Formats: sequence, structure tokens, C-alpha cells
Amino acid sequence: MAFGIGAAFALLLNLRWVLIGFTLLDLIMLLESVLMYGLLGIVIYGSIHSTRVTGALLRHHLRVNPLDVSPFEAIGRQSLLLSLVFVGGITLSLLLVGVSSEILLRWEFWAIYAPLASVPVIVFFLNMAPTHRLLQTARDIELRRVDNLIRQACAGLVRELEQGVSAAESAQRVNALTTYEARLLQARTWPYNTAMLRTVFVSILVPGGTVIGRLVMEVVNR
Repeated sequence: MAFGIGAAFALLLNLRWVLIGFTLLDLIMLLESVLMYGLLGIVIYGSIHSTRVTGALLRHHLRVNPLDVSPFEAIGRQSLLLSLVFVGGITLSLLLVGVSSEILLRWEFWAIYAPLASVPVIVFFLNMAPTHRLLQTARDIELRRVDNLIRQACAGLVRELEQGVSAAESAQRVNALTTYEARLLQARTWPYNTAMLRTVFVSILVPGGTVIGRLVMEVVNR
């Protein structure tokens, strides 16, 4: 079904040229476009389906340490891989289509590739969204628990001060809990690191570089 939707999209884009009439070369280009968009439909379906699988796995009762996201970084790497698959597919489609200055003037080209430029970023974060919610929930639960402990410790500290009793131990407890709360507030809830994020945004420039490279080669060949 995903392949059929992609193929139908390709036929819809080329419907005007089909009605006008086309040569054998045009027919080959049309079949190539149908195949390319059909495969792109499969890739999109597979990416969305993988996010559902990840979400189902994370719905199990897991023991989560909100200060340690390393067990979930594999999901971040999976998200990065899916994004790069999209970038590779977009780049290959640009190579197969044969970008020229005439094609860049067609609205169909920008209607297709302008939205596709944002797909790798969307897939990157969409695949990690269930993990983000899990980590955020675990952090919020721990923050509420620590907040209750801080209020109790502060109340005990005030009572000791009012009674003239040494409050050094209570003060240390409040300081330790406050430090722990600060670390929780700074804890990451997305399972990616700076290198992964940089790779995603740099990879988005690859299709644009491909277009520029093809145009430069066209000018050189002329």
C-alpha cells in the first residue's frame, strides 16, 4: 500500500505530460519516477512503523534513572540512522531525476523537495518522542519526590533553629537535596548527544550540495 501511494503520487505529478503524449524515453522516465516514489513511500512507512514499535517497547515497566540516559542512546542512534536513510534517498532521487536549471523553475520540483528537506529532522525527533516522554515522566516523578523531601527537611531545620539545637546535619541534608534537585532539572530527556544532532543538520545540506554540483557540471559541460 505504501508503494502504491508513492507510485500514484508520481503518476499524479506527471499526469499533464502523459496526457500531452510522450516518447519511449518519457515512458522510461515515468517508470523510473514511479519506482523511486514507490520506494520512498516504503521508507516513510518503515520509519513511522519503527516509531510505533519503539513506543510499544517503552510502555513496559522499566526502571529509569533520570540522571542516566545512556541506556536509551541506542534509540538516538537508530533515529540518526533513519534520518540518514532519508537524506540518502533524497540525494539519490536528485541524481536520478537529473537536476537542471529548467527543472528548478518548475513548481512541482519545489512542491516535492521543499517539504522533504524537513523530513530527516522530523523523523529524528519523532522516533525519539516516546523515549523523551518516558524520561521526562521519570524526571518529573523524581522531582516531586525530592521537592517533598526538601520541604520536610526545611521544616525540620526551622524547628531545630527555633529550639536552639545544632542544625548542621539538617542544613547538610537540605543542601544535598537542593543539589540533587538542580541536577534533575538539568538532566537530559532526549537520548541524543551533540554529535548526533550536528550530523542530522549537516546531512540536510547534502541534497542542496548535490543540486549545486549538478548545476555546476551542467555549466562546465556547456
